Amino acid sequence: MTIPIPAEDPRHVPNMAVIDPSAITENTRAMGTLLEEHTALMAVVKADGYGHGMLTAARAAIEGGATWLGVAHPASALALARAGLDAQILTWLYEPHTARTVLPEVLGSGVDVAVGSPEMLELVSEAARQADRRARVHLKIDTGMGRGGVLPWQIREIGAAMREDDFIQVTAAWTHLTSADDPEDPATDQQVELFDSACEALADEVGPIPLQHIANSAATLTRPDLHRDIVRPGIALYGYPPVPTDVPLRPAMTLTSRLALVKELPEGHSIGYGRIRTTERPTRVGLVPMGYADGLHRVASDQVDVLVRTDSGDRLAPQVGRISMDQIVIDLGPDSTAVAGDQVYLFGDAGGAPNDPPAATADHWARAGGTIPYEVLTSVSGRVTRKVLS
Repeated sequence: MTIPIPAEDPRHVPNMAVIDPSAITENTRAMGTLLEEHTALMAVVKADGYGHGMLTAARAAIEGGATWLGVAHPASALALARAGLDAQILTWLYEPHTARTVLPEVLGSGVDVAVGSPEMLELVSEAARQADRRARVHLKIDTGMGRGGVLPWQIREIGAAMREDDFIQVTAAWTHLTSADDPEDPATDQQVELFDSACEALADEVGPIPLQHIANSAATLTRPDLHRDIVRPGIALYGYPPVPTDVPLRPAMTLTSRLALVKELPEGHSIGYGRIRTTERPTRVGLVPMGYADGLHRVASDQVDVLVRTDSGDRLAPQVGRISMDQIVIDLGPDSTAVAGDQVYLFGDAGGAPNDPPAATADHWARAGGTIPYEVLTSVSGRVTRKVLS
């Protein structure tokens, strides 16, 4: 017997991820200023728009000039197609069981599909016949990532198969860069050389390739020579450039909570599991009802300052001790005026006065956890309510 668990009522939960679609729009527009007129921008809105909400991110990016949308899974592509958005959609990650179920409808909805192996080509061809519609195929070429994609020496064989299949239309060739966030790494140029050679072989089999796309966020920002026909920025659209840049980008998510209680601790009192932190003086600490089940990485414990909005102004307070499943402790300081119910900003835009300290960013949490802001943003769990600003 399965017992349903009722969804938590957002009115009763203090934790909230505030999403600002205007930031995504502005970031998309800013990335678009780097492109030549003939180059289109594909907004990558996979992983529920990097945790911001897929449809929210898609609409905001289109308003900023995106004419393509990219998602990993076909089910996500279908949701975008059903929303009637004014953009071409690409999806690229599927396995045989779900492909047989969902790809006919995906193709029937006009969505482009990536192919990265002869087996995937067969799945798409079969789905196209069921849909009675030619599949617009983007051939993925593995130039070094070692994940999805046809290896360069398979190009002619798969090209010939696509040429002979009346239900396959070769729309694009593409690849994914391994190291574009390190502009000094020669791997990028090596991959591009492999890609260009593979495209020549593909063109020998199928004729001219209408579209090529290579550039992710990092390459869009640093390698205009790789913009080609489409660029595919993801993380930059949400305000976190993976390389240093002068392009004005601002975070679109602000993670907030409220103090559940404030208490005084004496000097020498331990805090949290494992006793990794002990108070060095009498102090006041605050309990925040957010933990690793909400997306705060446990490995980042005891390393990030959060912002507390009190009646005497905004103050930074270090998170102390081990991050628990549902809560963290912050050191408010012995003279703090904070009280239970005060707003806490874990990261993002606190919207304070010009002289107030800024809140942490997802980059701060990423560095503390030895990871990247992509993971921080997409780790904000489903039990954290999303509030979309209008």
